[in-house]
Amino acid sequence: MSAKFILPLFLSLFSVCTVHAQKSMGATPDGVIRQLTSSDYRTVLDGLADYMSLPKNQRTPAVKAALVQALKNENERIRSIILTRGDAMPVYEDHGSAEGALLLVREVYELQDPTTIPALLPWRGGNDEIIDFGRQAFEPVLRFIEESPPGTMRNSIAGRLYTLRMMVDYWGLDTFSTSEHQRMKQVAAKYIVNPEFSTMSNAISLAASLQERALLQMANVLVNDDAEMAKREVGNRDRLQEIASQALAGTLEERQYVPYEERRKRGY
Repeated sequence: MSAKFILPLFLSLFSVCTVHAQKSMGATPDGVIRQLTSSDYRTVLDGLADYMSLPKNQRTPAVKAALVQALKNENERIRSIILTRGDAMPVYEDHGSAEGALLLVREVYELQDPTTIPALLPWRGGNDEIIDFGRQAFEPVLRFIEESPPGTMRNSIAGRLYTLRMMVDYWGLDTFSTSEHQRMKQVAAKYIVNPEFSTMSNAISLAASLQERALLQMANVLVNDDAEMAKREVGNRDRLQEIASQALAGTLEERQYVPYEERRKRGY
C-alpha cells in the first residue's frame, strides 16, 4: 500500500466511483448495510458503490454506521495482513483495491462525524481534514501514536506525528497543558530514535515545534553518527541530516494547516 494516501487523490477518483455508482441501480438502505458489513472485500466495494448511489435522505444513521464499520473492518483486515506478511509489503497489489479503500476513507470523512476520527487515523494523509474537527481531534491523534496496536504501519504513525506537529503550529504551543506537552515530548523522543526515515523526520519536526532543544541536539548527533545510522532504514540520510540541522538552527519550514474555507477558495 502506498505511503501517501492523501485526500487530493480522493478527488481524482471521484469520477471513477461515480460511474460505478451509476451502475448500481435499485440499491436499498438495508441492502447497502448488508453489503458494507460483509466479510468479503469485493462485496464491501459493491456496497460502497451502492451507498454512493443512495439519495442523501436514504443514508440513514444505520447506513452511515455500516459505512464506518466497513472502514473499521478494512483497518483490521490490513492490520492482520501486515502482522502476517510485514510492514514493507505492498498490501493492495495482492489484497484488494487501493482505489476502493481510498474512496471508503473519503466517504467517512464526508460524514464529518468526530466519532469517526479513530477509524480515519490509520490512513496517512488527511492532515487538514483531521484538524478541521478542531481540538477534539488532538487526543485521538496523540493516543493513536502512543498506543498503536501491533500491525500498525510505520507510515501511519509517521503521518500522525506530522498531524500533531501541524496542530502545535496552528493552535500554538501555549494552548497545550503541561501534561499534553510532556506526552508529545515523549512520543517525539521515542520516534527520533526509531529506525525508519519517515517517523524520525516527523518526530524531529515535532520536537522543533515543541521547542525541545535537547531533543533536537540528540537528533542532530544521532543522524551524524555512522554506526547508529547503519542500524536504521533511513533511506535518504542526507535529507534527514538536513532536517535535523535546520530544526536545530530554527530554520526548518514545514507545510502548515490550511482551514477548510481557504482550501475551498484555492480549489483543493
